[in-house]
Amino acid sequence: MAMPNFNDMMKQLQQAGAKMQDVQKQLEKITAVGDAGGGMVKATVSGKQKVLSIAIDPEILDDIEMVQDLVVAAVNAALEKAADLAREELSKAAGGMLGGEDMLKNFNIGQ
Repeated sequence: MAMPNFNDMMKQLQQAGAKMQDVQKQLEKITAVGDAGGGMVKATVSGKQKVLSIAIDPEILDDIEMVQDLVVAAVNAALEKAADLAREELSKAAGGMLGGEDMLKNFNIGQ
């Protein structure tokens, strides 16, 4: 039985860490759009789950409660899409290493 080469293991961990840093940078560039009310409200978020913009059709501005509900729905839809995109990017970069889905929790993705 061969003994594990700890230098190789450390090198692999360093490479994985570098890949994860690259993915974190890529997530800043990814955007996802969610909409509600048939597109009357649109929210754009980054792959890091930050709201970038909200667009509201002026025709619905007279119904504040509806606007509020639609904004919440659009933001939640966009955040869900961004989390899915982030999971895909992290999974590609990890290549199944370092614990898969459990690893994503360390990056606060999809929680």
